[in-house]
Amino acid sequence: MTWLDKYFFKPNFLQKCLAFGLLPLSLIYILSAILNSHFRKKVDFKKPIISVGNLSFGGNGKTPFCKALAREFEGSFIVLRGYKRKSKGMVIVKNGDKALCSVKESGDEAMEYAYEESVKGVIVSENRELAIAKAFELGAKIVILDDAFSKFHIKKFDVLLESKLKPYFNFVLPSGAYRLPKFYEKKADFLALEGRDFYRYSFTKENPKAVLVTAIAKPFRLYEHFIKARACYFFKDHYEFKKEELEALLKKHNCDTLMLTFKDFVKVKDFGFKCQVIELNIELEENLKEELKKYIRSFRAFGGE
Repeated sequence: MTWLDKYFFKPNFLQKCLAFGLLPLSLIYILSAILNSHFRKKVDFKKPIISVGNLSFGGNGKTPFCKALAREFEGSFIVLRGYKRKSKGMVIVKNGDKALCSVKESGDEAMEYAYEESVKGVIVSENRELAIAKAFELGAKIVILDDAFSKFHIKKFDVLLESKLKPYFNFVLPSGAYRLPKFYEKKADFLALEGRDFYRYSFTKENPKAVLVTAIAKPFRLYEHFIKARACYFFKDHYEFKKEELEALLKKHNCDTLMLTFKDFVKVKDFGFKCQVIELNIELEENLKEELKKYIRSFRAFGGE
């Protein structure tokens, strides 16, 4: 675990003292988050919109979860902000069978979605309402929102993910890992617990000629794969890899392959390296799928598509 991971999930005595010392800043954060989340004009598209979010910061499986939903529900478009992208405004990343822009324009998560065959469209935009409207205009049957739980002004079905690993304190940032107070989970339409409502699993083969590199939140989730590579290197979430630094790592360890997640792969695929992708997948339980199907059927019952 990194220092930050330990601070949020397994703090030592000094880190606990720091967390309590930062509580006044957490109070300011709570007030600003609540004000930003509530006092906006309500929007109802009268079409099925499923939001996948979490209360704590990244690494809870939103991306593989959204991909699992797209595989379950035909005609899904995924809408997200496009964090760390080099573009602004609304960008149509995919509409149909292939990506329509570069990973720098889309961001790594959006490009990962674009490579998923079951995802029929991907749109990034700071303005979620504009992107949702565009998705339905392009023929989306269902819109899946990645990380939009706090957009309470949009009428949608909120799935809130909760992983097995819980933050040590139920504090909001910067004292704890939560982005909104924990009692906000009551606002979710479905609280999806890992190990009950969905299961995560990953797979890759052992490769002594590979160096594992990753720029995901909570890289310790790949722990079972660390021993499958000759060396492991962790970069900050959404890090923009440089070809020269990756070449240097391979040369340093006398290796010829990069072992990485698909989120990392989309950023290095044009560098010309031999790559081995760690498959990250999520399996949805029937109780969760049935709740979502019931929500989608409600639109058809009232004359929706």
